[in-house]
Amino acid sequence: MSTFSEPRHQHGHSIEELFRLAQLSDSALPVGGFSFSCGLEAAVAEGMVDDARTLGAYTRAVVRVAAECDAVAMLHAYRSATEGYLDQLVVCDKRLASFKLSAEARTMSLRMGGMLTRLLHDMVPDCNVAEVWWQWVNEERTVGTYAVAEAVAGVALGLSEEETFAALLYGTASSVLGAALRCMRLSHIHTQQIMTKLAPLCGELYNAVRSHTLEEMRSFAPLLDVAAAMHEKGSGRLFMN
Repeated sequence: MSTFSEPRHQHGHSIEELFRLAQLSDSALPVGGFSFSCGLEAAVAEGMVDDARTLGAYTRAVVRVAAECDAVAMLHAYRSATEGYLDQLVVCDKRLASFKLSAEARTMSLRMGGMLTRLLHDMVPDCNVAEVWWQWVNEERTVGTYAVAEAVAGVALGLSEEETFAALLYGTASSVLGAALRCMRLSHIHTQQIMTKLAPLCGELYNAVRSHTLEEMRSFAPLLDVAAAMHEKGSGRLFMN
């Protein structure tokens, strides 16, 4: 009599791992990403983004910055948490926070990071890494950026670093494209076409940054910084700044 074994994806991922990845990437995960537009609202108001083509370029720019900055900190935090060097999470967290030059970027990272940290505390109460991180953020030992909280989530949910990287970039793109549906005249088809084209780029970005040190983090994106600055000073807005 044969015994049941859990079906596995052709690349070796179990159904449970794929489920957890979908959970972490889901827009229904209550971390507040829908409240921010990554500066898109101002870019639309100023005419910098006005159709699907320019939206695609803007989204790629946001995702690239997330990979070269936030995701580098996330990868180091993930590896440190996996190896038990939890103090290094604070190093990654504070360095990433220092790269958030605009008030909007800082607010987005810290609010979403705080919400994900609290959520993990309730979702996986028996996970030591999640518990320690929750305590440190509450004690203000560290600031609690979203990317480092995402690293803790990846470890707590049993995801690989590649899967956690993908979840971070997917969530970043989803925030921009979700905002676009609320402040531009385009359809879900347009946003999904853009999302589909981002998949191979995310793979390229992982290969490009996977070996970066924390000192090699970078967030140079003048267009995004200008859009964020304009959004902070705008009088009417749908999204938080």
